[in-house]
Amino acid sequence: MVGDILKTIREEKKITQDQIAQLLNIKRQTYSSYERNKSLPDINILSKLADYFNVSTDYLLGRSDIMNYDEYKDLLISTTKIEGLSDDEKQLLNSYRKLSFEFKAEIRGEIKGILRTSQDQSSSSGSESNKKII
Repeated sequence: MVGDILKTIREEKKITQDQIAQLLNIKRQTYSSYERNKSLPDINILSKLADYFNVSTDYLLGRSDIMNYDEYKDLLISTTKIEGLSDDEKQLLNSYRKLSFEFKAEIRGEIKGILRTSQDQSSSSGSESNKKII
């Protein structure tokens, strides 16, 4: 579990295992063993990883879905706004919360991709309408 989380976070940040290993002053093979769930990082390494990725150690250990204090604060604020959600939005949020870490990361990636595509289409259609005017 810890390894899956480390790999997902590292890939989201577009960082290589070599780069992380250098940062931690360990061999790449050692870091790779963490990601493959063959061994667990000691508390000092875990703490350095949490600091580097700006997440809590509980998050890295799979004990919490909340990445860091800022996310926790945002969650508290958004909880007060949940009343404004439609039934579909509430159902979607409840379903998301039931997913594993890996699936949540995959969904976040998909949503980011969809938003990028939507923004690209909006900007290209905006420039096309400008061409028609000119």
